[in-house]
Amino acid sequence: MRDVISHSWLWGLASLALILGTPLALTASPPSAHRTSTNVARVVTPPFADIYIANAKPGADGWVVPRRDGTRAVLTIDHDLQSHVRSLFGRYDVPAGGLVAIDPKTGEVLAYVGYEAGKGDSARVLTDPDAPAASVFKIITASALLDAGVKSSTSVCYGGGMRGLVAADLIDSPKRDRWCATMADALGYSINAVFAKLADRHIDEARMTQYVSAFGFGQRLPFDLPTTPSPVDVPDSRLERARMAAGFWHSQMSPLHGALVASTIANDGKMPYAAIVDRIESRTGETLYEHTPRTFREVLSRHTAELAGEMMTNTVTKGTAKKAFYDSKGRPFLPGISVAGKTGTLSRYNPHRTYNWWVGYAPVDDPKIAVAVLVVNEPKWRIKASYVAREALREYLMR
Repeated sequence: MRDVISHSWLWGLASLALILGTPLALTASPPSAHRTSTNVARVVTPPFADIYIANAKPGADGWVVPRRDGTRAVLTIDHDLQSHVRSLFGRYDVPAGGLVAIDPKTGEVLAYVGYEAGKGDSARVLTDPDAPAASVFKIITASALLDAGVKSSTSVCYGGGMRGLVAADLIDSPKRDRWCATMADALGYSINAVFAKLADRHIDEARMTQYVSAFGFGQRLPFDLPTTPSPVDVPDSRLERARMAAGFWHSQMSPLHGALVASTIANDGKMPYAAIVDRIESRTGETLYEHTPRTFREVLSRHTAELAGEMMTNTVTKGTAKKAFYDSKGRPFLPGISVAGKTGTLSRYNPHRTYNWWVGYAPVDDPKIAVAVLVVNEPKWRIKASYVAREALREYLMR
């Protein structure tokens, strides 16, 4: 099955969720605009097709985008964070890079920075789901496994799977399996074979389809601006589905989608409606529209989200992103701030492009910012996504 999941699937999946008894809610609350004006001829409500972020300019009231009809959109962007991240991408001149930061409780977009070498600013990078989700997809797999009753402390032994998975990697073999890891550590160190084995045993095609739908794959994302659905296909082959669960292809996403996934875990399992427009004002300064925080969808139970978030801290404290968040002497770059995250890396060839991700949030005990960073590198890497994420978190949380 290689087609992007259609809306008709969602109704079937909603029924399936009831049958399986999972806490997922696949229906979305419709966007509602708070209008303070009664003199407007037309309804002002997102998505806004005529707001061009490339035209945004900082002003006394924040970042502002003029609209063709004479009104103006005042954005939710944090000026210092936006400027800091933009300078990082420009300094390293990456082939392509993007960062989206969201307040997971309100859905307000705090930073929205896209960059392409030779072009400079590029908002396209932020909503174009061209990049493979890679091992960031393990967040979805981990959530499904937790709901299936697999404990984060469950230990699995393995003997391969570092750069690819074959059928033998799904079978326990005392002679071949030289290492063992818990599911929590497998998330932190991004151990493919552990996730492949667990998914093969606990996640069938229907359950995988249910969870990718709940996390927004194959659907329009809840955002103020037009978006393209993130492509996904759930294989009927056991091996291919295990590969998918570990992050080997079959799913793609944009930095916006990555930030929404992180926000969902940070926000007790509820995906917020992402808003980059704080308000729209008329020529005379009258408020025609104002953002009101709202939940788009309940994806996970609070308990599952908390467990997934705890597992994600391993990425930062001892796993694949430790070097970005701790110096060589073990001192944290964000002292006193706990961070949850997930990395991911996959390469395509002709031309060679490596897609490097960091998706996460902080502080873990009271999340104030969720971040997704995508850096596209050539064979010679310019910068890692985990470094950009760290710098963004430092800029926002350590002022």
